[in-house]
Parts: sequence; C-alpha cells; structure tokens
Amino acid sequence: MDFSLDALEFYRLKDLLGRYVSTLDARHALDELGPTLDQEKLEAEHAITGEAMQYLREHRVPFNDIAALSEALEKLSVAGSVLEIPEIEAIQSFLSHIEGLRLRWKEEREHFPKLAQTGNRLPDLRDLSKHLRRAVQNGEVDENYSPELRRIRRALATTRARLTDKLESMLRSPAYASQVQEEFVTVRNGRFVIPVRAEQKRTVDGIVHGSSSSGATVFMEPLAVLEMNNEWVRLQDEERAEIARILAELTDLIQASAGSIEVESVEGVGTTFRVVLPSASHDSRS
Repeated sequence: MDFSLDALEFYRLKDLLGRYVSTLDARHALDELGPTLDQEKLEAEHAITGEAMQYLREHRVPFNDIAALSEALEKLSVAGSVLEIPEIEAIQSFLSHIEGLRLRWKEEREHFPKLAQTGNRLPDLRDLSKHLRRAVQNGEVDENYSPELRRIRRALATTRARLTDKLESMLRSPAYASQVQEEFVTVRNGRFVIPVRAEQKRTVDGIVHGSSSSGATVFMEPLAVLEMNNEWVRLQDEERAEIARILAELTDLIQASAGSIEVESVEGVGTTFRVVLPSASHDSRS
C-alpha cells in the first residue's frame, strides 16, 4: 500500500478498539487485522458491523474466553492426539455458543439478514454437541455413557465399602487398641491403610506405606485387606483404561468435524464472533 499507516493513526485506532476486546481469540484477530483497498469487502464488513450493532442494542451476547479451547483446537490438528476432559468440555461449550447464535439469527433473519447469512454458513453440529454432553458432565466421563464404565465404578464402590468396613472394624477391635494411633482410615500410595504407632509397627502384620511428619505414626496396610486393596487398584486401572478409550473415541468424533469447527472458529465467520460483535458492543453502549 502506498499510504502511511502512521499518518492514518491506524495502530492508535487498533489500540483503542483493543480496550473493548474481551477474549484472547478476539485480540489475536484484531492483531491480524489490516487495512484493505477492496471496496466491496469494506462495504460488506461495514454492513454486517452495522447489523451487529443493532443486534446488540436489542440482545445481550456474552463475550467470554472458553478455557482450553485454543489448546483443544491445536491438538485436533495433531494425528493421534487425545483430548483431555477440560478440552472436550471446551469444544462442547463452543458448539453450544455457536448453535445458540445460529438459531437466534435464523429466527430473526428478517430483521438481521446478514447475521442470518453468517449463521447459515455455520455447520450444524447439534448431534456432536449432544453426544459430547451425554459423555462428559461436571468434569468427568458420565458412567451412563459406557456400560463397562458403569460396571467398573459400581465394583469400585463395592470394594471401597468392603475395605473401609474391614479396616474400621479392626480399628475398633480391642486386639488393636495398643497399636492404633488414631481411629481413621486413610489412603497412602493408592491403598487403604490405618495409622499405627511407630513403636508398635512390628506387632501388626502388614506393609508400611509411609509415616507422619513427626515420625510418631506409620500408615500400614494390614495383610487382612491386601487382596481387597489389590482388587481396588486393579479396578482403578480398569477405570483409567476405559476413560482413556472413551476420550479417544470422543476425540475421533470431534476430529471428523474438526475442519468445520476450526474454520468457523478461525476464519471468516469466526471474525464476526471475535471482532465485529465485540467492537459493535462498545458502539452500542455509546
């Protein structure tokens, strides 16, 4: 271009606009924004910005960063990667936001035709969103998503109850009165143990899994619960393996739509979310 951006105070204008940008993605998009001599493109951008301003005068649209979304999208581009639960929740939240806007703009297409056209270019990923919501809830894989996971978790609950009942009965037994430091069951190294006075540890048949900071107490796994603890550990391994399998399955489902998700979050339409609406939000408050 044969004109000076400094003379136009272009960067000052971007700095001013940056004060009203509320998400990291929007800031990246603003950083990449540059001037253009394409009059047709400029007129289209101005038209949709005007519509966005009017829309925000009539509707509240929150602009918040979705934690872990950028990391999730980056991992989706790497073959063989598996998303973690927070990343799947980020994708799920992103899809929910997209679907909400797509439906609202469709319903109000007579008043906001350009936003409705933008919404029409968004992929319909409702089935994927429902699938992810059914699989992951409240920061964990829902056991109802997988019969095997449900079986494992029920077995874990049963084994835990048996372990704690057995150890609590030992703590209450007169036979252990002189050895037990305190009457509580805890976990050390992934195994259920009881607190035993350090000077009495040789009188208890079991395995030491650690000691207190003072050294006055050792945490022992009585041999009477060794097999139950082994079962507890085995079931935990099974749970982790099943969760890993489910996360890989969900990642594959997301990757099948990754092109649509990434394009709409980074290119063209995504700019409407990240720059046009936030900047219009400032103007609508003026």
